[in-house]
Amino acid sequence: MWQQWFYPLLFILLVLLPAPWLGRYIHRVLEGPGHALDKSLLRLCTNDSQGQNWQRYLGSLLAFNLAGMALLMLVLMAQGFLPLNPQHLPGLPWQLALNTAVSFVSNTNWQAYSGELQLSYFSQMLGLTVQNFASAATGIAVAAALFRGISQRQGRQLGNFWQDLLRIALYLLLPMALVMALLLIWQGVPQTFNPYPVAHTLEGAQQTLALGPVASQEAIKQLGTNGGGFFGANSAYPFENPTALSNWLEMVALLLLPAAMVFAFGRYIKDSGHGRAILAAMLVLLLIGLAVALWQESLPDPTLAGLTTEPGNWEGKESRFGLTLSTLWEVATSAASNGSVNAMHDSFAPLSGLVALVNMLLGEVIFGGVGAGIYGMLLFVLLTVFLCGLMVGKTPVYLGKRLGAGQMKWVVASMLVMPLGVLVLGGLTLLLPGHEAVIGSEGPHGLSRLLYAYASATGNNGSAFAGFGASDNTQCLLLALAMVLGRFGIILPVMAVAGSLAGAAKVETGQGDFPIKGALFITLLVITILMIGGLAFLPALALGPVADALTVGAF
Repeated sequence: MWQQWFYPLLFILLVLLPAPWLGRYIHRVLEGPGHALDKSLLRLCTNDSQGQNWQRYLGSLLAFNLAGMALLMLVLMAQGFLPLNPQHLPGLPWQLALNTAVSFVSNTNWQAYSGELQLSYFSQMLGLTVQNFASAATGIAVAAALFRGISQRQGRQLGNFWQDLLRIALYLLLPMALVMALLLIWQGVPQTFNPYPVAHTLEGAQQTLALGPVASQEAIKQLGTNGGGFFGANSAYPFENPTALSNWLEMVALLLLPAAMVFAFGRYIKDSGHGRAILAAMLVLLLIGLAVALWQESLPDPTLAGLTTEPGNWEGKESRFGLTLSTLWEVATSAASNGSVNAMHDSFAPLSGLVALVNMLLGEVIFGGVGAGIYGMLLFVLLTVFLCGLMVGKTPVYLGKRLGAGQMKWVVASMLVMPLGVLVLGGLTLLLPGHEAVIGSEGPHGLSRLLYAYASATGNNGSAFAGFGASDNTQCLLLALAMVLGRFGIILPVMAVAGSLAGAAKVETGQGDFPIKGALFITLLVITILMIGGLAFLPALALGPVADALTVGAF
């Protein structure tokens, strides 16, 4: 079918064409002289407006996120007493409130609840939507600190977290989200504070229609690679994603800012060729996964053999979007650390589910979250340059900075985060009594659900296979721990590496240095990501989605 090649090509063009311009704008927002408005707001909010070293920058970041987590948890637990609650919904239990607060502060947006049934307008708007902005801005700020550490000649300061946070929110995220929200309202996404209306069906029954301030949350959910939907069915629900145009708008928004951050990095280092090489490695990994998923979804579901004449696997898909756009969304959202869905991931073919799972297990570096994707990818870049430098017997140098044991210890520490979150915490679930009810399925598919849940939490993605008991109290706590580990367990090494590189003196680069452009670099970077990011999970994947595919005869 022509859609299988045309839609992916159109999608990539729509993401990449505005990305260079947006990357230049992001660089100007972060490094420009600023305006009277943000300077006044900065003085009003804090007296810490000077340059910060990596420890102070990290301390400000942790204090801000901890305060946001505590405030959001309080809002969720007390929503029954707060305004903008026309349905009189009670507060959440503390375990679920903690899980949700950690989820949105860490940019995971994992949903162990159904928004239209359990959260008030106040909680959705002033709780979750605010954190969508804050968590996205935090990721971009960390990336900016790393960019400065790599690009500056020698120093200790990485900028000021409060200034970066304010500028990103004020001049980047807010304007883009406003335009996006207006476009979604135009397409039919609700934006109202009225109570849920009651509709009378043709059969004479009554149906309550959940509405609310949806468009404002939907806009930043996609642009900020957050993923938490206003409704439990997320972007598969017509009120979140009503038309073909809204589907394209939201799908492009998944990767737009992550792609632009690569070009922003090129502006920082004054080497657009290296930035394009990193982007090419991301595209290679994205296209490999997309090709496998499209091939699998074009095959008929073997479990429904003889029951349908429709080509392809239509189970769990929205007929208004079709197989190609549903598959494209699945691959893009798992590559972007977004977690939103427009189809049921549990219904995809086992190898299509494997693609989404691998996208997350690699560390969410195939574009990844806003800011988080590029700083995670740069850790792999440093590792690639270091290993290749050692292989030729030369001290590794990256953009004029010598790489030593100090930086590599932090890089290796960051590589342990995903195995700890997925294999250790996920394995702990299997040791707990009642794990069968949590997983909801025996055999390989049950293991796939478990792996997906903890890969999604640790990777700060937020999507899930259906049937996993995420609202179980123990799982709320374990998944919250995985989300904290996945977010701040990466940010700490990134900030330490940024501080170390910022303090390193620039050295002259020569012809013997490892090239960081061209096909050789791209190939070695992709191999490093697949080897380091994927080998730890090979046995688990073989027992989970691969065995699941063999069981149902998907090949």
